[in-house]
This record gives sequence, structure tokens and C-alpha cells, in this order.
Amino acid sequence: MFHELPIYFFQAIHKCTYLLDFYKLTCGSNIRMYSAIANFRLSLLFLFSAQFGFIFVASSNTTRPQKTVCKKPFIDILISPVFENGVTNQLELIWSIEDFIPGSMLILMNRGTGKAEYEYKLPGPMGFVDTNIAYKPLTTTYSFKKQSLEYYVELREAASGSVLASSSMETNPTWMKDNADVFSRMSIREMMIPGTHDTGASTEEDNMGESRVQKYVMTQDETVLNQLILGIRSLDLRVAYYSVKNETSKLYLNHGLQSICPFSVIVKDIKTFMENTREIVILDFHQFPMGFNGKIPNVKPHAILVEYLKQELEPYIAPANLTWNAKLQDFWRINRTLIIAYNHEETQDQYSDILWLPVNQRWANAQDLYALKHYMEVEFTHPPWGPWAAMTELTATGMDIFTDDMKGLRTMASSVNKEVTFWFLGDWGNRAHIVACDFFRETSIVKTAIMWNLRKAKNSTCDI
Repeated sequence: MFHELPIYFFQAIHKCTYLLDFYKLTCGSNIRMYSAIANFRLSLLFLFSAQFGFIFVASSNTTRPQKTVCKKPFIDILISPVFENGVTNQLELIWSIEDFIPGSMLILMNRGTGKAEYEYKLPGPMGFVDTNIAYKPLTTTYSFKKQSLEYYVELREAASGSVLASSSMETNPTWMKDNADVFSRMSIREMMIPGTHDTGASTEEDNMGESRVQKYVMTQDETVLNQLILGIRSLDLRVAYYSVKNETSKLYLNHGLQSICPFSVIVKDIKTFMENTREIVILDFHQFPMGFNGKIPNVKPHAILVEYLKQELEPYIAPANLTWNAKLQDFWRINRTLIIAYNHEETQDQYSDILWLPVNQRWANAQDLYALKHYMEVEFTHPPWGPWAAMTELTATGMDIFTDDMKGLRTMASSVNKEVTFWFLGDWGNRAHIVACDFFRETSIVKTAIMWNLRKAKNSTCDI
């Protein structure tokens, strides 16, 4: 009987694989069902390995080899951007545990009350779960010192109740400088940099009241200043020039053709952050959606934009001759930590003292998780040379927006964000440079980047 048992495991795993392929082809939008089957398959694989080890001992009378554990358990608290189950800003838990102990529990703790608000028995070594608990963001501005926020999560061993790992909701305003002793000799190019896509398309308003237009425009729930304080270090900025605006400044932050706010609002946030930290920040000027096509008589929008950046941010701008191979200590030595990457060759040549070579943004232009993953698999097989960004978000087509079949950018982001976290917890994190996300607080991209940079600093892929 014992020697036949693994066959049933293989058959069950094969059935799960068949179902995964079926859902991939027929029910692409049913991410939760796909994830549930994927989690179940992972659990079967784990149980098979454990069971096979038992059978091996019983039948051969030899010692079971010890599994080599090299990574610490990873657990985190995420914030969903969608309105779901009557809850907005729902807390989600995510885990990836190399040395998984069956029966382990995740306990969501309220720091203020000291009480557990949610408990979940883990079905396998990797997965995520909704808590149906709403998170109420701070109404005050975050500080420039690291803060532990309202909730933290513990991984507990069920039998003994011992805490195996813990993770807090927190800010990370100075994570580079906090680790200067190990990061200082790393080049900016070899680091994994957490970023946001369409950084300035942000709103702090309740997502329940979004219009059809807003649903396909807003990509973040935090201001630019808050994004930086929470740990984001690469900003994807789309600037437009409007010659007919009556305001003093004609520069606006856009998402496509939709203007979001005067660009001065974004610059003010960046300036405030630079005044209070010594973090290296990348401003990625990749697209210029309106007014930069040279058709406005006697106006040079690129020159206007760059001169404005010099006027407001000059004390912090790192000289371009440092190059992308510069080490973090090189930025700190001259006390200039702001990189301006500019995707317009003529202007970059004209202002070559302060404008860095552009970031190569790699876009899947995908409408579902599977197309996005396939595209990224190709990119990470042969990563681009030089500075580059993995743009890990879905793209709505004009027809998608017209029909609203994809239910907006929030729903689209939520269908991929947890999977994106798993990708970069894996080997992609070791090969990544900039990783840009929509609604980044539903990913663990900041903590994942810090974790991988600590490993890279010691030329390792392990924590232990």
C-alpha cells in the first residue's frame, strides 16, 4: 500500500495542473479560483514530499535527508484597492514559507488593542487570503522616521503557539540610508528599486465614488510624498504642457490625455522628501503626452520643463557623469541623490550635465495575468542592458474602457498584484532593477526589494 500512495499524489497534482490550464484558457478573469487551485497544488506537492520521505524511511531503513533552508519565512499585510464584500481598503495577508510546518497559523494583530483580529490556518507554503477587515489610513502626514502602523502579523506554530516570524505595516522613509553599511558599495544599477507606474495619478478619495473616467485614470492611492515615505524610490512621471492654461504654470501631470494636477504639486512633494532624507530617488520622465510635439510656435516645452526642475530641485540633482554604475556612497559623498532620467535624446544631449540616460521601460501591454507573466518570463530570461523597469501592470484597451469589462484599473491591479509579489520573491528579484506597480500597497514590492538588496550586498540568494 505504501509504495502505491505517491501515484495518487501524482494523479491529484496532474488533475490540478489540468484545471489550471483550463482556467487559464476559459476563465482568465476568475483569478481567485485560479489562485485557490494553485494553492491546493502547492499543498499537494508539499504533502507528497513529506509523505514520500516517510515512505522512504519505512521501506529502506535509511536516514531521511534534512531539507536545506536558506530563506526566512516571508509574511506581509497588503491593502486591497478594490471595494469588495462591503469593505474598502481591505487588509490581505500573503505568505511564502520555505520551511513550512503544517498547521501553521497567521495571526493579524491590532497594535493599539494588542488583540488578534483575524486568524488563518495556512493550507500550504505559499498563498494569500482576504481578511474582510477595513484599514483606515492615517489622517496625518507620515513622519520622516520609520513608523510601525496599526497592524502586524505573526506566523505561529500551531502546536506550541511559538512565533516563527512577524511583519509589521510600516513606513520606510530611509531604508537605503538605514542600511548604508551594506548598501554603500552597491551600484544603483545592481539594486532592486521599488517603483510606481503613473506615479502622479493618485487619489486619496474613497474608491467607491469613482467615475467611469477615474476608474481608468487613477493608479495609486497615496500622494507622491507618501509613496516616497512608504519606500518607493522610482517615480514614473508623465508631464504635459498646456499653452492655453491660464495658470502661471502650464506644466501638468497627466495620465495619457487626462490631466491630474499641476506638476508643481508633484515637485513640491519630491522637494519635501529630498529636504528631509538622503535617499537616492529616480525621476523617470518617459512619456510627454501633450504639448511636447513641437507644434506650439515659439515654445520649447522640454527646455521649460528642465529649467523648472533645475530651479526647484538643483541642490539635490546628481550629475549625470556619475553614470548608472555609480555606487550609493558616490551619491552620498557629494550629497546629491536625485537622478533625473529623461527619455528625449535631443534634450538629454542639451542638458547632459544633469539628465541621465533614460530608463528602458518594458511593457507587456497585456490584458490578463497570464499574458503579463509570459512577457516577463521572456524579459527575465535575457534582461535588458542598462537601467530598465519591469512594468508589472495590466493595460486596458480602448474597447475595454468603452465596455468596462475589466471593471477599472483597481480591479485589474488586484488581479495581478499578489502574483507579482510571488514573482519577485523568487529569482526574478535577484535579476530585477526597477519594478513598477499600480496600487503598490497591494504588493510587497518595497519589503521584497529591501530583502533582495540585503542578499545582493553579500553576494547571496539566502537570508540565513
